[in-house]
Amino acid sequence: MRGTRIVALASGAAAIVAATMLLTGCSPAAPPATDPTGVPATLFEHIHELVPDPSDDTLLVATHEGLYRLTIGLDGATAAVGPIAGLDFDPMGFTLADGIAYASGHPGPTTPSSFGSPSLGLITSTDGGKSWANVSLTGQTDFHGLTVVTGGDRPPRVFGYDASAGRVERSLDGGMTWTSGAMLNARDILAVGDQLFATTAEGLATSNDGGATFSVDPDAPSLYVIAGDGSGALAGVDTTGTIWTRGVGQEWVHGHTVEGTPQAFAVDGARLYVADDRGISYTDDAGATWVVLKVRT
Repeated sequence: MRGTRIVALASGAAAIVAATMLLTGCSPAAPPATDPTGVPATLFEHIHELVPDPSDDTLLVATHEGLYRLTIGLDGATAAVGPIAGLDFDPMGFTLADGIAYASGHPGPTTPSSFGSPSLGLITSTDGGKSWANVSLTGQTDFHGLTVVTGGDRPPRVFGYDASAGRVERSLDGGMTWTSGAMLNARDILAVGDQLFATTAEGLATSNDGGATFSVDPDAPSLYVIAGDGSGALAGVDTTGTIWTRGVGQEWVHGHTVEGTPQAFAVDGARLYVADDRGISYTDDAGATWVVLKVRT
């Protein structure tokens, strides 16, 4: 099993986004500043998901080579630890809900055989990714997108996008059993309350019946990635790199841009994170200024 690496990251200028009230118009993002003390965080060359962890205010990064945890200081200086527990599985789908991490994907070269092969199915962790338990579909399914809804007396509702089948799968019992939903070609999925969103080439598709059917929202931007913070507010990046936000009960508002094609996107209150051509970045002012995390040389 590969050992855990610890690397130091420092801040630069350029990169991410904020609250709907701050997005007053679309204007060019500030060009990234250079930092002679470091280089962009190319350690994470292939990122699937960025997920804020509210339990300790860290950022979980699901990469092709495992799961990493980033601790970002007030000055932008950041420590990255990983792959967590030395586990090199490839979490193509990853999310966090009520302290439980949900993942799917492929095993890596040294991943224990107990994880399943050639696909992981659904696995969960209750200790921050240090250990994992098989839940269902072991060896059978590779979800390229996972989203979970919790609340009330119901078990967690888990939605997965099976890219090989081009279909949404649905579980009403925390991922133990599944039923098939709609067929569609989705890039990203997000469940918010009783709605399920999917970004598609035709536009942002919405389901009000648990993923059984979808319809494209003609009034929504054509998002490439979409994220939420649990409050019902939404944010995303469209196919041109423009950032959009939508408050609860409000209309979509466009703001600044990211650089290149976003690999992953996340919301944490007024802070937005993005993994794009610059590496991993964040903004607290709607994209007017950015901080690009850098590996200190």
